[in-house]
Amino acid sequence: MTAAVVDTMLGELLSPSQVNTFLSCPAKWYFRYALGLREPTTGALALGTAFHSVLAANFRQKMETGRDLPSETLQESFTEAFAIAVEDAEFREDEEPAALIETGRTLVAKYMAEAASSIQPKAVELPVGGTIGGARVQGVVDLLDAEGRIIDCKTAARRPVGITPEHSLQLTTYSMITPGATGVCRLDTVTKTKAVQLVQQSCEIGPEERRYAETLYPMVQEAMKDGIYTPRRGSPLCSRRYCGYWRECEREFGGRVEN
Repeated sequence: MTAAVVDTMLGELLSPSQVNTFLSCPAKWYFRYALGLREPTTGALALGTAFHSVLAANFRQKMETGRDLPSETLQESFTEAFAIAVEDAEFREDEEPAALIETGRTLVAKYMAEAASSIQPKAVELPVGGTIGGARVQGVVDLLDAEGRIIDCKTAARRPVGITPEHSLQLTTYSMITPGATGVCRLDTVTKTKAVQLVQQSCEIGPEERRYAETLYPMVQEAMKDGIYTPRRGSPLCSRRYCGYWRECEREFGGRVEN
């Protein structure tokens, strides 16, 4: 795998998540996108999936009615969505399903109380595609509002400090390939801290951000096609806690992935 036969079709159609995964660990990218191996769902991932599905359901109906659903209704919907998302999940030692459900309901209530009412959605979970730097790129936009602003919703274990390069690339990409997008973006992060917080970070995608994306996509695409997919064992994200492919990584490369 570290020196595979070059497949010119690998990386032919990219996404921000693909590029970010490859930059963090080429081996993880290969397991997920080239081999198509499924990463086991954890409780935290299931919570994020359920959170997104509940907000999407609210904003889809809001496009027709102009009104948000009651927070209590959406909290009940979260419980149902979480039950579906955790099927076949591998819970970590510190993850307790009942506690995750309570946390998720609280996150939904927080977002509905502090953010939802000001959003007038134009499109929800919108599939988009285009070309950046000669590379074909696709993605799914959480929200495009009536003013052409892209809103991406996240859950996080701690309060964010600025917009990370990974999220910046995602917002830049979506701004470049979404019809009707103005370049104004907002990242809404609801934190799973003891005191739940909603952190809203706004930015405007300019020429330098676009130039970076136009440079990065073809470079990463070329690297994907080279056929060399090494693990990044020195990365703080290389652990059994943060990577669901640690078993495959140990079998393929040897050594040990730390807890």
